[in-house]
Formats: sequence, structure tokens, C-alpha cells
Amino acid sequence: MKVLTLKKDIKKQHDRLVRLLQPFADEEILALTGHQGNSFNKEVKYSKELDIWWDMGDYSEGNSGVRYWNAFGIGKPKPNKLAYIVCEINYPLEGINKRIAANWVRDGKDMLLVHNGNIGGGRKGVGKSGFIEHYNGTFERVDAEGLSDEVTILGNLNDFQLPYQIKNFVYEVDRIKKLIVQRKFPTEITLAEQVKHSFNEEFVGTKEYMGKKGRISVTANHGLVVRHLKEKIEERGWLVANDQQRDLYVYNKKGKIETVFEVKTSFISQTIFTGVGQLYVNSARLNPWPKMIFVIPEKPNRNLTKTFKKLNIKILVYTWDKDKPKFKNIDKIF
Repeated sequence: MKVLTLKKDIKKQHDRLVRLLQPFADEEILALTGHQGNSFNKEVKYSKELDIWWDMGDYSEGNSGVRYWNAFGIGKPKPNKLAYIVCEINYPLEGINKRIAANWVRDGKDMLLVHNGNIGGGRKGVGKSGFIEHYNGTFERVDAEGLSDEVTILGNLNDFQLPYQIKNFVYEVDRIKKLIVQRKFPTEITLAEQVKHSFNEEFVGTKEYMGKKGRISVTANHGLVVRHLKEKIEERGWLVANDQQRDLYVYNKKGKIETVFEVKTSFISQTIFTGVGQLYVNSARLNPWPKMIFVIPEKPNRNLTKTFKKLNIKILVYTWDKDKPKFKNIDKIF
């Protein structure tokens, strides 16, 4: 694995990323953007599908040095209202600069966009340490000269999912910033609202990278499946949330968990045993015992189906339609 340091190589990947995002841009908007106390008018691109806006201009010089300045925010900018920059995914113009958070790393034919977690923010506690503490993904040491810090892999430039992975990274940064601020300025909310607000958008990036073709896509898709399943459950009027132990769960107005979901992106022996174990362990302390739903990308054979039935585990199968999971029997599991 190698960190790109040559000016021409970094520019090539930057231009590829700009082109990858371009089809998602529904319109260009003259927005008042920036941070509090430092706002300016800027032509930005907005995607209805991703529900984010971005400005990926040329390189510029900031406090951290010369870098490509790539700013991202959430929602469609409104006239005369500040379109707040949620995060920046900046990488050096050339060379190694540890004050700049992102880098391009080549691993064979794969081109990885990595980030060290330094999100900034202008508030106490909102920065690298605060982000890493609350981050739903993982940081790991990448075996590449020049990256002394642990990084999170946002995605692979050769993967069509990268725009969605960037979108979810932006949402993850936003979630963590709000979480830190809310902890400093708590408000009174009901039990049901506490559970409802505990849903955390999972970062769709790599929690593991083995350097094998297709590995990133498999890992990254977990967050996409969870998010779309959450939306389908909410469409049916159910209250849904998640926590560190459960991918998703349905709860009632009293805050009691009634149904637990375990989502897997592959269906091999290891994931079967792991998923069943997680369902049982994470349901053991709940009273009454909840329904357990195993969410998998293919239909199990007859013997496995009988086994799941004996274990009182229902199966929800999904397939892929381009970049979105489709759930075949969702109405039958409730």
C-alpha cells in the first residue's frame, strides 16, 4: 500500500472523485456557506438523492497548508440562510502533510480515500478525539509509509458506492457534533423520544480492509442495508432505533423492545453462527423476549430454514436493485 504524494497523481484522483459525484448533482446553487463567523457566497452542487451539498473547488492554502478544499453539508441550501459546512474531506496538493485529514492510498488496483478523524468544528470536544470516541466505524493502522496515525477508510474510488459512503460519513460527522453539543446542553425529552433519538446512521465505510477485490463493497453495504430497512419499517408505522449491540430494533410507546434485527451482508457458515449468536446474546436480558429477525442476502436451504424455525428466528431476505436493497417478505415478519 502506498500514499500518493506526487502532485499529478493526487490531482488525477481528485478529478475522478469530482466526476464520480457529478451525476448525483441535481442543481447548482449560489449558497451562503461557511462556519459561524466566517460565511461567504459560493456556487455549490446539491444532490436530492444523497441530500447533501458539496463544493470541490481547486486547491487553496489554509492554516494546515496547501490542500484540495472539499466541503460538504446536509440538506438543500436555502436563500439567505447559512448552509453550514458539516465537514471537509481535504487532502494535500502534494507530499505528506499530517495536519491535513485525508489522503489517497493505492493498494494494487484499488484507490482508497482515508481520513484520520480530524473533523474540526470550532467547539470544545468537537475534533479528532471527540470524533474517534463516538464514531460508529473503526480506525486502524494502514500499512503505508507516511500514515503514522490510524485512519478510517471512507471507501474505494473504484467502487460505485463511494458517493453513498461519503454521504454517510458526512451524516456521521453531523451526528457526532450534535451528540457532543447535546451532552453539553441537555434537554428534557420523553422515554420514547430518547429511544427514537438513539438511532445512529451507520457510517458506510470499511471496518476491515483485506486488500482483496470486492472486500470493501461487502463491508460497506452493511450500513446501506440497515438504513433502507429502517426506512421500510418506519413506513409501516413502527418505532425503530439501534444501539451498539443491535443493528436495529422495534420498540413500543413505553420504550420496550419488541423486535430485534441482525443484518448480514454475506451468508456463509461464519456469518450464520455469528448472527444467531448475536441475536440470542443481545436479546437475553430483554423482558419479554423479543422477536428475532435475521436479515440476509439469500434464501437459506430447507434444512437451515427448519433450524431457524426451531430457534424461533424469522428470516428477512433482501436482494440488490442497483445500489438499493429490496426486502422480499418484510410484511410477513410482523
